[in-house]
Amino acid sequence: MNPKPTTAITLSAPTPLHCQQRSPSGRRCRMAVSDPVSGLCFRHAALQRQRRSEANFVDALIGNVEEFHSAEDINHCLGGLLKLLARNEIAPRRAAVMAYTCNLLLRTLPAMEQQEKADDMFICDIPSAVRDRALLSLGVSPEDIRRINASGPAPASDSEASS
Repeated sequence: MNPKPTTAITLSAPTPLHCQQRSPSGRRCRMAVSDPVSGLCFRHAALQRQRRSEANFVDALIGNVEEFHSAEDINHCLGGLLKLLARNEIAPRRAAVMAYTCNLLLRTLPAMEQQEKADDMFICDIPSAVRDRALLSLGVSPEDIRRINASGPAPASDSEASS
């Protein structure tokens, strides 16, 4: 009587034959599994990889910048975009669209600065002594105040003269 050796059989979950992705209506994809780790077909596995890599784009491109109000912020974003493109982590077409958007942002910076200066301007129609004290309190230098007083009232523009 020879005892038969016993072999331990480990049952592992079989690799599914069909993709595990489900549509919003609950139907399963019918494509064959190409990535056994995720259980997805080639199409859904690629979409999943793309979503994961896109999440990393935000950190690489924007970092902690909230708004692009300076050329430095936009330059930081363009540098991150160049790094992603060099590592082939972003599609060239998508990178071109982002670079174009950065170009538009850079082109609007002078207009934004001009608007901020216009918002800071004010018209003084008060006696000169009071006006001079107000300008000094705002940090305008005495030389600039003398220049303002010497120049006299500003000439009316064409649009004001016609109305």
